[in-house]
Amino acid sequence: MPSKHQKSGSNAETLVSNGLEDLGWVILARNLRTPYAEVDLLCHDPARVLVLVEVKARSMMSWLEGEDNLGPAQRLRLGRAAEWLAMRSPPGQAVRLDLALVELRGSNAVAWRILEEIEIH
Repeated sequence: MPSKHQKSGSNAETLVSNGLEDLGWVILARNLRTPYAEVDLLCHDPARVLVLVEVKARSMMSWLEGEDNLGPAQRLRLGRAAEWLAMRSPPGQAVRLDLALVELRGSNAVAWRILEEIEIH
């Protein structure tokens, strides 16, 4: 049986995935394991850029400012995952890391926004 935390995370990923699809994105994978990190969502945006989307779900009371929700160690792991995926993509394929911030009320994901092109270093 999934924990409350796992259920909240899954609800948040579903909300973001559905929202991105509504915006014309193609979801290629969910919870993709690479040698460096698990990627919550791997997508093509409408411009066909390969995007790793890290989903962070929090109650409004616990939010940090934007990119501060992604710590240095996690940025490094996701950066390495992005490099690993880029090496396995067609030559010239643009790759970036985005952060999706999801607001929770209880375990329900109710709203989200995306921050594009998160600094990896």
